[in-house]
Amino acid sequence: MEIGAVIAAAGLSSRMGDFKPMLNIGSISISQRIVATLKQAGVGRIAVVTGYNADALERHLAQSGVVFLRNENYRATHMFDSARIGLEYMSGKCQKLLFTPVDVPLFTAATVEALISSGCELACPVCGGERGHPILMSSAVAKKLISDGG
Repeated sequence: MEIGAVIAAAGLSSRMGDFKPMLNIGSISISQRIVATLKQAGVGRIAVVTGYNADALERHLAQSGVVFLRNENYRATHMFDSARIGLEYMSGKCQKLLFTPVDVPLFTAATVEALISSGCELACPVCGGERGHPILMSSAVAKKLISDGG
């Protein structure tokens, strides 16, 4: 079963005051950690939706084997629009898809593996009663999201 992932990284990082995808956690950046964790869990296709500071982030992740998609209208759109760009690209390529914003890097490969093996059409991790990321969805759920008007 082909598993794909979409990482939304198009935002302005306006609340942070710095460009979140390239901030380090230990020896690697947030974006590198997410990609590495997804790959460790067996995710075969990863798309990163860029927008703000796209050239720098794409250079930063150039050797990671991900596909880059651009949300050219990132200043006027929301994360859902970036998610839609990534899900549309993955449509028909994967049976299951994971979605996460780039600013949620501290999930583990074990969490991703548990989501994938759950057999659910739609699932997310829960910690302390709070839902988190990544979100797992079947291709059928992704198609419904793509067609949603937001």
